[in-house]
Amino acid sequence: MDASDLAALRGGLLAFCYQMLGSPFDAEDAVQDALERAWRSRASYRPDRAALSTWVYRIARNVCVDRLRESPRRPLPRDLTAAGIDVGAPLVPALDVPWLMPAPTGWWADSEPERAVAEASGVRLAVTLVLQALPPKQRGVFILREVLGHSAAETAEILETTVPAVNSALQRAKAAVAERAARPAPLRRETVEGYARAIERADVAALAALVADDVLFEMPPVPHWSIGRETYAAFMAHLFAWQGSRWATRPISANGQHGILLLRVDEEGARPHTVQLFEADASGERIGHVLVYRDDALFALFERDGAVTDAGGSDPPGTDEFDPARA
Repeated sequence: MDASDLAALRGGLLAFCYQMLGSPFDAEDAVQDALERAWRSRASYRPDRAALSTWVYRIARNVCVDRLRESPRRPLPRDLTAAGIDVGAPLVPALDVPWLMPAPTGWWADSEPERAVAEASGVRLAVTLVLQALPPKQRGVFILREVLGHSAAETAEILETTVPAVNSALQRAKAAVAERAARPAPLRRETVEGYARAIERADVAALAALVADDVLFEMPPVPHWSIGRETYAAFMAHLFAWQGSRWATRPISANGQHGILLLRVDEEGARPHTVQLFEADASGERIGHVLVYRDDALFALFERDGAVTDAGGSDPPGTDEFDPARA
């Protein structure tokens, strides 16, 4: 085993740790931790007992389980409060809440099986949200089987359990996902492009026409949220009156879903504003969910790894002890 063998596992490990932890930043830290542990323990690895990927994923599983003891679940605003946004009131963030955050779709694109899942439904943010409520074992089984395509036997080895236990956990996890994260109709790229052009023009009427009557609007870390086109349109009108009418957008892909980076334009240029992620309504004709994050670190992550034209990005630098980017 050398550093390049471990570096080759990084993409799948990122996908696994992200779905386990619900934060791309926690996932990057967990992967680096797991790879460093594997590198330090490489002399103890026995290839006659387990494949390298099985051994490393087992380490990553343990890292994630340790972290889940401190923050077992990452919510969205609708999990914590009743619907209601007071348009025009100060937007006070709840910085003490470990909010669920999206990850670049490119993180699932390292191999054909992972790419196929990203294009299907297994990595949607709604699915990740449901996984946050499951016990770590069910969470791990679902990710390994449904997202990363491991066999039941491989999954049992990684999680140090039996194949019947894996099959049982998967059945329960899939039932929870099916019940609480029904897949909507596909959202057309043209709809998102129209939304981007409308927001660049600060055109509230055009934006309102592109969202569903019962559009869900959330803005973590602000804990308030709303249902309905009227409140959404009032909020957007207030935003443009408050922060101006000059905007720019860039397309991104997050959790297999369409999204944009929104930038506020002023005399000094374009400044990062928000990361926005969309899901269709039941008909597929309009946007049924607008999820907005105002987070500079998340914006920078999607500039690096989330652009539609360059979804792959580059690995962040590691430590002197083990750096997959230099392997």
